Amino acid sequence: MAAWVHSRDLKEAPFGLVLLIELGAMFSVMVAPQHWLRAVGAVTVGMAAAGCLRLVLSDEQAGLLRVRRRPFDVACYWSFGLLAMVFALLLPQR
Repeated sequence: MAAWVHSRDLKEAPFGLVLLIELGAMFSVMVAPQHWLRAVGAVTVGMAAAGCLRLVLSDEQAGLLRVRRRPFDVACYWSFGLLAMVFALLLPQR
């Protein structure tokens, strides 16, 4: 890697990845609102990715994904993703 890239510069890369997934979901709803269920799926994927990253990365490597202790963070990310998917699937389809 280049000398200007330090490990501390990449500390927020996991959060950036999750943020890109979530922003992609929001952008897809703006472009094609009739396909909002795909966006909910992308939000679910983003939350699952956040939970997986928080599970495998150390506290220093997790960066902004670290809010509280690891088990709490993983449970919150995965629960939110699951609730979003259940909510989307229970809504009536047109």
